[in-house]
Amino acid sequence: MLQLEKGLGQYFAGLNGCDPGTLTRDMLNPLKTARAHEVLCRYVDPKGKRILEIGSGYGITLISWVKNFGLDVTGVEPEGEGFAETVKVSRELCVLNGVDPGRIIVSEGESLPFPDAAFDIVYSSNTIEHCHDPVMFLTEAIRVLKPGGLLHVEVPNFTSYIEGHYLVLMPPLLFRWLLPWWVKNVYGRPPAFARTLRTEINPVWLRRTLAAIGRQQPLKIISQGEDVFRDRLKAPFVFQHKAVQKIISPIVRTFQRLNFGGILANLFIMLRAHYPIYLTVEKLSPVP
Repeated sequence: MLQLEKGLGQYFAGLNGCDPGTLTRDMLNPLKTARAHEVLCRYVDPKGKRILEIGSGYGITLISWVKNFGLDVTGVEPEGEGFAETVKVSRELCVLNGVDPGRIIVSEGESLPFPDAAFDIVYSSNTIEHCHDPVMFLTEAIRVLKPGGLLHVEVPNFTSYIEGHYLVLMPPLLFRWLLPWWVKNVYGRPPAFARTLRTEINPVWLRRTLAAIGRQQPLKIISQGEDVFRDRLKAPFVFQHKAVQKIISPIVRTFQRLNFGGILANLFIMLRAHYPIYLTVEKLSPVP
C-alpha cells in the first residue's frame, strides 16, 4: 500500500489534486472490480469462459474476478519504462491472495503472445488510451478471440465533457489537441501527461476503426456504453471512488436534475459525448 501511495498515488495526485492515499485506496477498492463485473454481465455471462485482461495493472481486477466470481482470467501487463514495478507488485498481490501469479504475463497489448481464437472474452479497462498503437491493440484483441467471443473495453471518451485522469471539466467536442493547453491554462495542471493520451479515441473513431478491421474479420458492435450512461444519470448514483466523489458528485447531481425524461442523456449520446465508452464487440464466424 505504502509503495503504491508513494508511486502511482502521488503521480496522479499531481494531475488531479486528490490525496495520494485516497487515490491508492480507490485503486485497490474491490467495489470497483465488482462494478466492472456487473457491467460485463450486461452483455455476456463470463462464468466458465476463458478471459484475457489486457492491461492488468496491479492485478486487482484479475484477483477479484478469480476469487470472488470464480472466473478464469489471464492478464497481460508490460514491463519497462513507466511499468517498472507493476508486474512485480501484481504478482506479489496474487500470492498474498492465493491466486497463481503465473496468470499475469509480461506483454504489450499490441503484440499478444497467444494463438488465434484462444479466449472467449477479451476485457480491458483504461488501457487503450495509453498504448502506442490503438489500432493494433484492437486488431490483436480480436485476433485472440474465438468466433462468437466478446471484446469488452472501457475507455475514456475524448469527445466528452470530462477528462478522467485530471478530473476536470471541459466543453464537449473540444478539439483534442487543445487538451494540454486546457489543463495547463484553465486548471494550472502539468500538461505533459495530456500529450501522451491517445485523444483520437471516441465513438466515431472506434466505429471507423472496427469497420476497417471488419473487412478482414466480420464483427458486430453491440454497444458503446450508451445504456450504462443512461442508467448512471438515474438516481441514486453510487461512487466507488472516494477521491473523485467530492469533485464529481455535484456535477453528476446537476446532470441528474436536468435529465428530465432522459433528455440530457440522449443529448450527450446524440453528440457522442457519453462517458465513459464501454465498447462491446462480438467476433462473428467467418463467412464461408
